[in-house]
Amino acid sequence: MLLRRLPSTAVSLATAALSRRSTSYLLSSQRRLQSFNSISFYPTLSFRSFCSTSEISPEFTDLITDQSSKRGPLKPGLYLVGTPIGNLEDITLRALRVLKSADVILSEDTRHSGKLLHYYNIKTPLLSYHKYNESQREHKVLKRLKQGEIVALISDAGMPGISDPGTELAKICVDENIPVIPIPGPSAFLTALSASGLSTDEFTFVGFLPKHAGSRKERLIASASETTTQIFYVPPHKLGQFLEESSLIFGDSRQCVIARELTKIHEEFWRGTLGTAKEAFSTRQPKGEITLLIEGNSNSSVETPSESQLENDLRELISNGHSLSSAVKLVAEGTSMKKKTIYSLALRKFVKKTKADDSD
Repeated sequence: MLLRRLPSTAVSLATAALSRRSTSYLLSSQRRLQSFNSISFYPTLSFRSFCSTSEISPEFTDLITDQSSKRGPLKPGLYLVGTPIGNLEDITLRALRVLKSADVILSEDTRHSGKLLHYYNIKTPLLSYHKYNESQREHKVLKRLKQGEIVALISDAGMPGISDPGTELAKICVDENIPVIPIPGPSAFLTALSASGLSTDEFTFVGFLPKHAGSRKERLIASASETTTQIFYVPPHKLGQFLEESSLIFGDSRQCVIARELTKIHEEFWRGTLGTAKEAFSTRQPKGEITLLIEGNSNSSVETPSESQLENDLRELISNGHSLSSAVKLVAEGTSMKKKTIYSLALRKFVKKTKADDSD
């Protein structure tokens, strides 16, 4: 896979070098395979394992199985396996070993995951496991785990349980004293954060915002006041809505990074202010998964909102079903004003009004 990215001259030189050295490597391959972590086994693999874009050489996965036997069998339990977020090369050797050794692989989308397994010549059976059937699957999976099976759980991309199915099953296994073993792998929000240029000292991963408009606003208000980098997952068809709503709450001047199609051919990092982003994406809807990062609030003093702004925010939250005290708390979190001051305003504007309405 590495050689296909080199210029043609480099490829021919590398191929020649492999040919001259292949005999000596093959003679000493048994000794060199003693350590799975050593890279000395690569020359013994078929050349197509590096160049094929459709499937890895079976010799590669056979080698993993061979080395697994030397390390001893995997212990029974639930394995949460991180998988590539776009580029199939971004998978660990340990993840491949677990997927090949498992009795069953729970998969968010069996068709999608089937491509990954086919690429690495892994024949382990797949069982669908997603948000629409996880409650029905839990009993069956739990039974298999109690019988001592090795169950691997993967999502469509990244780590299971992070904005993906897996959290509830992991909780149940912990309660039942069944081992839960994480197999670290790629993560979209960490990948985006590392290359964003925003602060990485502290950050808040929010994930997907709620569908309900009132709940979205509550979450954005809370995020806008935080000094840490805020990280969101945004569906491409909702990017315009997100930028419109967030710019009103965070302000047009807040810096943001829109990371799209991470690790894929069309990977893109767009950087600028929320206001500029709103204009830039008003006429174009990008494709692919989006991780959107917003810089933390660097102002030590937040601009004091007017009384009418506070009243409008309180009214919207109360109309969406929040109690008076809950609405006051949420508004206070997004401003520099004291909660007591906002509560007094709420009593004056809404409690008296409610009593007047009742008397009518």
